Amino acid sequence: MKNLTIVGAQWGDEGKGKIVDHLCSKFDAVLRFQGGHNAGHTIIIGKEKFILSILPSGLIRNKLSIIGSSVVIDPVHFLKEINILKKKKIIISNKNLKIANNASLLLPFHSIIDQVREKKLSKKKIGTTGRGIGPCYEDKIARRGLKIYDLEDLNILRDRLKNLVNFHNIFLKNFSQKRISFDEIFKLLISIRKKILPFSVDVSEFINSKSFLKKKFLFEGAQGLMLDIDHGTFPYVTSSNTIPAIAAASIGIKPSKIGHILGVVKAYTTRVGEGPFPTEIKTNIGLKLAKKGNEFGSVTGRPRRCGWFDVVQCKKAINIAGIDSIALTKIDVLDSFKEIKICYQYKLGKKKIYYMPNSNKILNSIKPVYLTLEGWYTNTSGIKNKKSLPQKAQKFIKIIEKLLNTPIVFLSNGPDRSHLIKLKKIN
Repeated sequence: MKNLTIVGAQWGDEGKGKIVDHLCSKFDAVLRFQGGHNAGHTIIIGKEKFILSILPSGLIRNKLSIIGSSVVIDPVHFLKEINILKKKKIIISNKNLKIANNASLLLPFHSIIDQVREKKLSKKKIGTTGRGIGPCYEDKIARRGLKIYDLEDLNILRDRLKNLVNFHNIFLKNFSQKRISFDEIFKLLISIRKKILPFSVDVSEFINSKSFLKKKFLFEGAQGLMLDIDHGTFPYVTSSNTIPAIAAASIGIKPSKIGHILGVVKAYTTRVGEGPFPTEIKTNIGLKLAKKGNEFGSVTGRPRRCGWFDVVQCKKAINIAGIDSIALTKIDVLDSFKEIKICYQYKLGKKKIYYMPNSNKILNSIKPVYLTLEGWYTNTSGIKNKKSLPQKAQKFIKIIEKLLNTPIVFLSNGPDRSHLIKLKKIN
């Protein structure tokens, strides 16, 4: 195995951080390639709990960690997260942390705009985290946003910020909101620029240099494939591409360098916010899943909607991402269920559907068709090998693997970094 890309193959919160933490010791660098501080990665080491939303998980193991140009960076949150890790005795400097100088800056007013929009949409809201990710990406696409390298020249920074503030004040005025103060934002950026710029590099030039020719890279995705701006359940998606293909564009490398693609999925399904969710359980069983799995957002604290494992949805994720193997997480959450269901097809009226439609209208009309299995009713948490798992749990894993036609190489059976079973070798 040369390089590896890890992505979530559901709607996020699949447990990617734990898998990255386990594997990153085998690589020379960990590279975060999209998203912002709206998605949290939780890593538990003994009694220590690390929640990272912008910094790559590799920092916990003192790995060279790189943030690509497709990531939107809130500089205040970036520095806050660094300080939190430093207090936990994690070493961070510009030697082991680099950010792309052409990454976009997420500013305080982006979150205000995000929240105002969600409030105005009311029942038609998207269900964003309210952290300004969408408005920041909009500024990037409209070519009016700020880049990290704009912090280098105060005259350029002043001019570009003025244009940006003037544009957004028109929007805020229309919604009777308080105007953005140019002076406040400018002073903020001046006060932190010298703390940010030492981490700033041309990532593509850095990674493609001779010193990295024989290095091994782990690319770390955020959120999930079903939240991809193009392939997800639009408009109930994030504002970036979450598919592995974007890793090459974000870092500035050949697409062939993203390597083996590992998709992370829970043994059931969850989703935060609005949007279609074919296998959602709206009974006490869904509440039990949420309670047993501690299904609350690591960034927002919002409760997650819960449902059974959806093979049809996962097959779509495998197709759009080119997933080579699977890490199945949180199987221990199912330990106390008498019956466990796996959705293997949908029905639309009398029609059988074996693929996940793009249309929300159809997705909201389909009915999941389930294979019902007996639960194993045995504690699987912390078991060290597959053979020690209950036979019914082994059957559950085997069925999912067969239906997905993709090898399951890791099984997570508890919250700690040690609660992980290697089932097969990654080719």
